[in-house]
Amino acid sequence: MPEIDSIPYARTRTSFFSAMYGYGEILPGLLAMLFISVFANNLPGVPNPFTLENLFEWLSGVVGPINHTPLFQILNANFVWNPLLLGLLVGNCFGVPDSWKRGLSLIHILMPLGIIMLAPHFMIGHAFKLGLVPMLLCVLALLGTAGLTLFLVRLFKLDDRHGAIIAGGLCTGDPHACVILMPLIKAKGGQVANATACVIGFGLVAMVVMPSMAAWFGLPQTAFGLAAVLGVGNGAQAMSAAFAYGYEAGRYAGWFDVGRHVIMPAGFLFVFCITFLRKLRHKDDPRVLATRGIERFPIWLGVFIFCWGLTCLHLFREPAHHAIFTMVKWDFSLAAAALGLSLSWRDILAPGLKGLAITAIAGTLRMLVLLAVVALCVKTGLLPK
Repeated sequence: MPEIDSIPYARTRTSFFSAMYGYGEILPGLLAMLFISVFANNLPGVPNPFTLENLFEWLSGVVGPINHTPLFQILNANFVWNPLLLGLLVGNCFGVPDSWKRGLSLIHILMPLGIIMLAPHFMIGHAFKLGLVPMLLCVLALLGTAGLTLFLVRLFKLDDRHGAIIAGGLCTGDPHACVILMPLIKAKGGQVANATACVIGFGLVAMVVMPSMAAWFGLPQTAFGLAAVLGVGNGAQAMSAAFAYGYEAGRYAGWFDVGRHVIMPAGFLFVFCITFLRKLRHKDDPRVLATRGIERFPIWLGVFIFCWGLTCLHLFREPAHHAIFTMVKWDFSLAAAALGLSLSWRDILAPGLKGLAITAIAGTLRMLVLLAVVALCVKTGLLPK
């Protein structure tokens, strides 16, 4: 009778579940992720007042709103970054035992699952009332920013995994896209955290600078509401910049932000497709690392696109949408906690400042071009004054 070790794995497994660790092996890491998530976010079904989310909200109340926007939202403290930050602090201050690591590997299952469940969150029908020109500007700003950033990544010879993550976060205006792209690009955790810091940091600077630039262009408040949404960063930073320009600009920014939000999937799908096709064309080039290891279009990404299509057809009603997003909050909290525990400060600082330079150049060029285009649209009557 042959030894068990000599039998090929393909003959002994009964299903793909055979490749998974046993429950006892993943339990320590799973419990670590769970406790960090519970103390990071106000998760549905867990009445715990001692959370990082509540602490940030309290600090926002102490500081007061900045241009009608809470401080913790401007800093992008949310259900993804709260457990990531707490996991970083726990892992770097106390260390991560080897017994946790198999449980932390569940991030490779949680991330694709969470991305699929995000699909009902992007209902394009909500943006139809914005009009043709604003939606066209939203699409052009998204694709143009992604293409420009990927070009600068090659020009500066930055690791294309890191660069693709920056491109996704910058073009969508939401650092969430950095995490969403992680399993697609096959990026390192340190690159994701570094790219996230670059996108958030640039958004904070743009939030202050863009109103002054818009005044030089002489933009009316209604038009600047659209420009802020497309040129600053995440929704909270754009709202703060718009309200700094004027009350009407802030009101219109809240209206136009729907357009940016619903086409976010097109942004990270565009970045993935560009990097995936480049990898297929340059299989033997050691400098092409993004999507390395992905030989065919991921099935789970196809499921996301299918669900997004159903969402666009309004087949997910509001109660289902809210119930699914509750599961998304749990899923991403656990995944972010695992990512935080898996990283060291050295991993985050390892990419250096080149990513920050690319983010600043691409973001600044986007702001200048966007303000010029919006001003031209106002003068030609394509956008109302």
